[in-house]
Amino acid sequence: MFYKLPVLPPRVSRLLVITIFLFTLFVFVACSDSSDSGKNDANEDADRLALVWESWEHINKRYASSDPLDHDSIVSGAMNSLMSKIDVEAYPFLTEIGRIRGQAPAHIPGELVDLWRAVTKYNVANPDFDPSTVAESIVAGLMYGLGDPSAVYLDAEQYPLAKESLAEGVEGSYLGIGSRVVKQDGKVVLFPFAGSPSEKAGILPGDVLMAVAGNPVVDQSVQDVVDQVGGPKGTKIVLDVVRAGESVPLAVEVYRGDVELQSVASQLIPGGVGYIRISRFRHNTGEQVFSALEAWNQLDLLALVMDLRTNPGGSLDAAVETAGHFLPSGSTFGFEEVKDGRRTEIVIGSNDNRLDMDGLLVAVLVNGQTARESEMLASALQETHRATLFGVATRGDVSGYEFMELSDGSAIYLPVSRRYSHSGQLLMRTGLAPDVTVESVPENEGYGRESQFNRAYEFLDGQLPPFR
Repeated sequence: MFYKLPVLPPRVSRLLVITIFLFTLFVFVACSDSSDSGKNDANEDADRLALVWESWEHINKRYASSDPLDHDSIVSGAMNSLMSKIDVEAYPFLTEIGRIRGQAPAHIPGELVDLWRAVTKYNVANPDFDPSTVAESIVAGLMYGLGDPSAVYLDAEQYPLAKESLAEGVEGSYLGIGSRVVKQDGKVVLFPFAGSPSEKAGILPGDVLMAVAGNPVVDQSVQDVVDQVGGPKGTKIVLDVVRAGESVPLAVEVYRGDVELQSVASQLIPGGVGYIRISRFRHNTGEQVFSALEAWNQLDLLALVMDLRTNPGGSLDAAVETAGHFLPSGSTFGFEEVKDGRRTEIVIGSNDNRLDMDGLLVAVLVNGQTARESEMLASALQETHRATLFGVATRGDVSGYEFMELSDGSAIYLPVSRRYSHSGQLLMRTGLAPDVTVESVPENEGYGRESQFNRAYEFLDGQLPPFR
């Protein structure tokens, strides 16, 4: 059976068509607005994670190390850091993220899409959540995922301090009075450096500082005292100190000046064996090594123990200059290679004041904290058969690092170059293997009363004439 539809009057038909059209238009606009709103929200979330995408770009453009870049490990590190920050369990959170479909904003790196989805999903369930609050944690996770303990994220407060500390670590001198300031039993105690302005002014080790320019320092921190003592070069500061055995304070006038930082300690051991300990490579380390060798050159120096244990590196130029005392000018110290494969040869420069050390027997002490530039020096001396290495494998921290400053004033500290040995071998994270493996243990006998030094000394002594 068929039912015949009623025929509507023309005016009613027109009204019905207009109504349907307006309804359809409303639905379309509403859907479009909803879609655009979703896109805008997604873009906004992505923008609030701009620090993450910025860091990722630096890593991909500049990262260079003996280890290949493992994107999966980096993303995993970032995801774990995010989940820890927002306090969610991996399951079912990660499973739910994996089920999410949809196009991420175009500027998000493909490898980080799941990371963006995780933040977006959490934000939907927690509308008051601000994605920018987790950006720093995610970047820190990216750095952790590199698997390099030296690669770190530094926030806007930490970065200037770290940068300044790194610069100070390689400086050969500083402006001041030249005293170590320590807190002992609530008192501020001074220990002047040799040849420093404070020593020249008459400050003695153990003097208790009472006042700076008339201002008492009781209950002040070491940093507060250091800040008060600082000032322009050549200006005078009056220090009130109490000396052991005396009750009346002394007023000592100290003129501020350049204080040379010592990174080299030396001693001539009986039997014609010299001992040089290099604690780190500062800009003046090569000069200090030269001074020790020059003093011994007037005597019967027959062999040398160079102690690079627990040397974190520092100035590459200083390490090359130190090598130049033992290797010919123009010889290869090593190589450095950046991300794009460009490799630079590091050459030992000419030195008109170089002493004749070609026949000097050399033993080098290394350990698990011998790192970076000190590893390169040890490798150069080992591969050229200029020295014999004693100790245990070095740290394996052989890359060149730089700060990559981010838009909010924070920074990431990245390995940006690979380093190669004198012979062109890639210096690996496994560290440099010594020629003679010796664990460090105390010994009751021997000049050094310690196994690594004693084995090196015995090795050199066995190659020297018995009567000398």
